[in-house]
Amino acid sequence: MMFCDPQRVGSFAVTPEEIAAGDGPALFKLLVTTAMFQRRQDVQILRILRGIKRRDAVELTSARRLLKLVDSAGCEHATSNDALQGACDLSKDASTRIGCCSANPKVPCHMKRHTVLLKRYGHFGKVPTSLALLLRDARVPDLSALRDTVLLDVIDPLDRARALEAALSRAWRVNQKIASMFLSMVTNPDLSPGMTPWRDGLDWTYYVVIDSNVDLFLGSIGYAGGKSYDDRREFVRDLARRIDLSVLDGRLQAFNPRVVQQALYLFMSSANRRAAPHDCMHAGPAACRRCLPSLRDRCPVVARDSQKKSLAPRATKSSSVPTI
Repeated sequence: MMFCDPQRVGSFAVTPEEIAAGDGPALFKLLVTTAMFQRRQDVQILRILRGIKRRDAVELTSARRLLKLVDSAGCEHATSNDALQGACDLSKDASTRIGCCSANPKVPCHMKRHTVLLKRYGHFGKVPTSLALLLRDARVPDLSALRDTVLLDVIDPLDRARALEAALSRAWRVNQKIASMFLSMVTNPDLSPGMTPWRDGLDWTYYVVIDSNVDLFLGSIGYAGGKSYDDRREFVRDLARRIDLSVLDGRLQAFNPRVVQQALYLFMSSANRRAAPHDCMHAGPAACRRCLPSLRDRCPVVARDSQKKSLAPRATKSSSVPTI
């Protein structure tokens, strides 16, 4: 898993053993790190994570430390998750790019520093603190305890999956996509073999990540269904029901929508494919000739290369440089 590799995520890395054990602090770190992956290319986010110093990464990903910072700041707009989302207007100064706010400008709030560290839009510095306050508001010590509390009140496995996604989505900037990214990592046996402490008791096939690349694929096949996240999720799940993954690889579950969705995502992600040395895009035209026409016609790499060739200036006699 990428999130276990310090070479890729720097000091935000967790160990496979910590995830497998359902370690509360490690899962919180994993969730904070996962929340970074939105509205930017993965390679850019990875660069940001690697550039954050260890002491800062520890502060950003420790619920205990974040809550201590909240208490020491004494800002009434951070007393709860609801207060943080409703009253805090964290931003960045347009000229200095330093964290600021108008709700309580004189308070040297840690979130003003966090929004600079994370190098995202101005209010993104609220994310780690909002996740910590989510735990405090639920009166639980960590994410594993939050899971146990949510599942205790729900019986049906699918309803449990939905309830857990909804619980995490109450944090600032943690939507269905980010919640599904995190929850699939700790429940899906094919996505994280041997590292699924939350697998039992819920329907992990529910967690599908719908992002811009998946939307690009849906658009390329003429998807005309509903626009909501749930509508697109169900379309991918229905698609996955037609694909027996165990035939392709005996180690996989026969029905695994998250794996099918990840294949769509990777296929449409030019940046991630470019960073993968074994991707077929590096093999040149020969690989394209071997590809199925239905895939080649919607391949973003082929389309981009074709566009570059069509826009390239053509050499003419009048434009040639004379030899002196």
